[in-house]
Amino acid sequence: MSSRRHRPVSLMIVFSLSFSASALIALEKIAHSGEAQTHHPAGWRFTLPNGDAAEGRAVFQKYECQYCHEVRGEDFPFAGVDYGPELSQMGPLHPLEYFAESVMNPNAVVGKQYRGPDGKSTMPSYNEKMTVQELIDLSAYLASLKPKGVPKSVTAEGKVVALLADSDQIVIDHGEIKDFMDAMTMGYKVSSRALLEGIKAGDKIRFTLDTDKRSITKIMKVK
Repeated sequence: MSSRRHRPVSLMIVFSLSFSASALIALEKIAHSGEAQTHHPAGWRFTLPNGDAAEGRAVFQKYECQYCHEVRGEDFPFAGVDYGPELSQMGPLHPLEYFAESVMNPNAVVGKQYRGPDGKSTMPSYNEKMTVQELIDLSAYLASLKPKGVPKSVTAEGKVVALLADSDQIVIDHGEIKDFMDAMTMGYKVSSRALLEGIKAGDKIRFTLDTDKRSITKIMKVK
C-alpha cells in the first residue's frame, strides 16, 4: 500500500523536474532574444487584416466623411470647405495601419492647418459608433486611393528639414502641389544620392517629383 501511494508522487516529482528544466531552457532563450522585456516577438508591429475597399467606400459615405474630405475622382457631394485633407493622394503615402490610427486617434498625427483652437484635430471621434469591421474596410478603401490624371512629374518648392543620406532621403516642408498633394512635411527618396550634395537643412529648394515612384529627380536651391 505504501509503495502504491508514493509512486504517483515520485512520477509527479520527475515530471515537475523535467518541466522545470524545459522551462529554464525556454526562459534562457527568451532572455537572450530580448523578448523577456517586451513580452512580444522581436520586430512585432500592429497589423490589420485585409478589408473590403468597396465596403469601406460605403462606410465612408455612411459616416458622411465626404463633408470634410474631398476625394478627387469620386462623385461624393462635397461641402466645399476643407476641414480635412484631400484624400485621393493618400493611398501610396501610408501603410494600411496609418489610416486606422487616423480614425481611432485623430490627434496622433495632425497638421497645423487641421487643428482647432485647442490644438487638437477638428476631426470628430467615431470610436463609439464604428464597428471594428467598418474600420478595417474603411482603412482598406483609404489605402486604395490614388490620385487620378496627374502628370508624370510635378515641381514644387519647400524648405529642407533634414537629410537622411544613409537611406537616400530628404525631408522637406513644402507647400501645396496643386492637384496632387496638400502642403506637408514629408520624407522623399532621391533618384541619386548625388542630388543631396551641397544641400543642407534650412535650404530653400525647388524640386521635381516623379509622381509614380514618389522620388525626387531634380533639386535646385532657390533664394
